[in-house]
Order: sequence, then structure tokens, then C-alpha cells
Amino acid sequence: MRWLYLFLYELKHAFIKIKRHFVLCLSSSMAVFVSIFLVACCLIVGFHVDSFSRNVESDVRIHVVLQTTVSDDQLPIIEEEIKNISNVNTVTFSSKDDELELMIVEKGKAFEMYRGEENPLANAYFVTVKDGSKIEKTVSQIEQIENVASCAYGGSSVTQLMKLMEKVRTVGYGVALLLVFLSLYLIHNTIKTTIYSQQSEIAIMKTVGATSAFIRLPFEIQGMFIGFVGSIATYFLVKIGYAKIYEIVGGKLFVNVLKLIEPSQMMHQMGWIIFVLGIGIGWLASKLAVSKYVRKNR
Repeated sequence: MRWLYLFLYELKHAFIKIKRHFVLCLSSSMAVFVSIFLVACCLIVGFHVDSFSRNVESDVRIHVVLQTTVSDDQLPIIEEEIKNISNVNTVTFSSKDDELELMIVEKGKAFEMYRGEENPLANAYFVTVKDGSKIEKTVSQIEQIENVASCAYGGSSVTQLMKLMEKVRTVGYGVALLLVFLSLYLIHNTIKTTIYSQQSEIAIMKTVGATSAFIRLPFEIQGMFIGFVGSIATYFLVKIGYAKIYEIVGGKLFVNVLKLIEPSQMMHQMGWIIFVLGIGIGWLASKLAVSKYVRKNR
């Protein structure tokens, strides 16, 4: 029970410190709110770029056209060679009749005249890949397989789009990391200010034998409270704002491949991140500030 009594005592003194420095704590919470909100925005962009990349990759298929001289006995061998390529995910056979039907859909009914024995097309495969960024290398490997006539997948525009998404994602996560450090710095300075205003009180506590942990805990609770308040404001703004944006754009950006993550799923991802970030940053910043002072004044 002694540890519970000590914890309640520390908790009481932590909230006394918050009350004494209410304006300073409130301003720090607002600053943390702005920082964590911007972090959340960057993470949302990053999550969507990941989602868009997966959608693009799943939508991109390599159309592998075989030589017209390939016999039915050779098809399983060619298919197995394609499957053995490390980046290949699935391989789907498309007969020359299937190829003609696709051409009729894409080019028009004029090609219906080639049905039957007049069909000049060759058998083919549709191949999906595991990593879209390596699609050019995969196409090159497939083209080296004997009896493969050609490969088509959308060309450099697809790879450029994936590279652009990768850059956007990297920049977004980089900015989010910088904002986390900014939040850490803001709370660190707030706790330092309250420490300086209580130097005599801390000195007395050390004189009577208080441990460093006993001195640190109220300040750490104060920092966690600052981060928690900022997190609550961030959570509700992100929840309301994202749902509104999702409704306005109809759940997608122009095309189906750029489909937005549903609000409930997004908040399931973002909710714990926002609160862990806010409380964690508050605790770490406070711990660093007070630990440095306690070590300095031993």
C-alpha cells in the first residue's frame, strides 16, 4: 500500500503544479496540439500513398504475348518459367480466343470477323507482381524466356507514378518526424520553466533525502497531461475533419485506384498513434528536462 500512497501523493502534487502554471501548460498543450495535428496530417498522407501504391500495383498487369508458333505442350513450361521469377505474384492464361474477345471490346466489333480459324492472335498470359517498383526488371526477365514475343504493362508512366508516390511518402514521414521533435522541444521548454521556478523546493527535497525518481514523477505526470490534452483536441479535429473531407470527395480522388481509406478504418489507425505520440512525447520531454536538472544538482 505504501507505493499507492506515494503515487497518489505524487499525482496530487503534479496537478498542483499544473494549477500553478495553468496558462503555461495550456499554451504548451495548444502548441502540442498544432504539432501533433500536423504530424497526423503527414501520416494520413503517408497511409494514403501506401494505399494508392498497393491499388496501382494490384491494377498493373504485365501482358505477356507468346509466339504464334507455340504449341499447347509448351504452355505449361513457359508458365512455370514465368512463375519462377521472384517478383511474380500470379500468372493467368489467356487463350488466343480470349485475346480476340478483349480486342473486340477495346477496338470495336470490326474485329469479330477474325473469330474462329481466322484468328491471327497468339496465346498470352496476364502477370501480376509483388513489388511494383521492380516491374521493369520483371518485364526484362520475362522477355528473356524462350517463345515470349512481347510484354506490355503501361510503360514508364507507371514506374514514374510509383516513384513519385514513394517520394511523397518519404517526404511526408520525414516532415512528421521533424514535427515530433518540435513537440518534444516545446514540452521540454515548458517543464524546464516550471523546474526553474521551483528550484528551492527541489533543493529542500534533495536535502531531506528524496530520491531522483520521487522528484521526477510529478514533472513527468505534468508533461504527460500536457501531451494528453493536445492529443484529445487533435483526435476530435482529425476525426471530424477527415470524415467531412471523405464525404465531400465521395471517398475517392478522381479515379477508383485513388480510393480514400474509410473514416472508421482511418481513425482506428490514427487514434492510438495520436494518443501514444502525445502522451509519450510529454513523458519523454519531461523526463529529459528534470533528469538533466537533477543530475546537475546532485
